[in-house]
Amino acid sequence: MSANAANHRTIDTLRQEIDTLDEELLALIEKRLDLAASIASAKSEDVTDEDSDELLLRPAREASIIARLDAMTRRIPEVSLTAIWRELMAINLQAQRPIEIALHATRHPERMQLMARARFGTIIPVRKSASPEAALERARTGKAIAMIEIGEGDWWTALADEPELVIIDGLLGEGGRGSALAVGRLSRDRLCEDRSYAVLEQSELAARLGRGEAVCPIAVSGEMHLCAIERVVPLARRAA
Repeated sequence: MSANAANHRTIDTLRQEIDTLDEELLALIEKRLDLAASIASAKSEDVTDEDSDELLLRPAREASIIARLDAMTRRIPEVSLTAIWRELMAINLQAQRPIEIALHATRHPERMQLMARARFGTIIPVRKSASPEAALERARTGKAIAMIEIGEGDWWTALADEPELVIIDGLLGEGGRGSALAVGRLSRDRLCEDRSYAVLEQSELAARLGRGEAVCPIAVSGEMHLCAIERVVPLARRAA
């Protein structure tokens, strides 16, 4: 047998191994979805009427899963690993209770739609809303995530006194062009701790900055400031 023929046989064997691994990966993904569905079914028995109106998203748990897996991987870039697991979790959540993304963006609509899919999964449909208020109203039902572009008026100031909605995440476009807030009906204890968002009056912003908090204003309207708040980990904890 020539070296060339042997090489082709080796390549064919490796491709067959990859095909087998693909099938095993698919089976594991299906098993993961089945287990997640079982957990959801068990939890549904303890859900109150108030909880039933909330999104099923768990941003804090999602972040912890991705961080743990990222620490384990040898070759998969963090951005790729994040995309894969966000999609898996979106498939599971959408199977349990379908939702949509209520998008309002007039400056960069195509970019905002791509950002929405990258953050929340391609399986979740994106539907345009005529105004920020319409998107927020849809989010209040618990059946949608409102994603609204920042820079289109001062709509975000209403979130300061909003009893039902929270800012789930802030999304920044490539190269810093175009940004948006994802807003939904969700308990605050389910949000990520490393970075949060809040609408603060000038006096409260000054007080927090005076205490050394990592608060960064990203939009301003009169005395109101839309801020990103980073959790500062004490040096002693970092060393540990």
